[in-house]
Amino acid sequence: MNIHLIDPAIGFPTDTENQLRVLSVPHPTDSKRIITNVVCRYQIAGSEVSFQKNPYDADESFEDAVNWAKSFARIYGIELIYAANMAAGRS
Repeated sequence: MNIHLIDPAIGFPTDTENQLRVLSVPHPTDSKRIITNVVCRYQIAGSEVSFQKNPYDADESFEDAVNWAKSFARIYGIELIYAANMAAGRS
């Protein structure tokens, strides 16, 4: 399994392989909160599965979301995890 920390200025890659993406951003209306989202996309039994785990979750930390992604990736044999913390350094 490979975890790639993404520079927010560059953005996520455009590849189409099985992958999980973890993204944390500042809440648009409450500077004390952070929104964390995990997007999952992978092939299973010849079909593509794509979903978001807790879209727009303002209670999950970036670290917890990355740990969940690692556990999920192990179960489904997903090798790529991309992670970007655009809210780093905010309280």
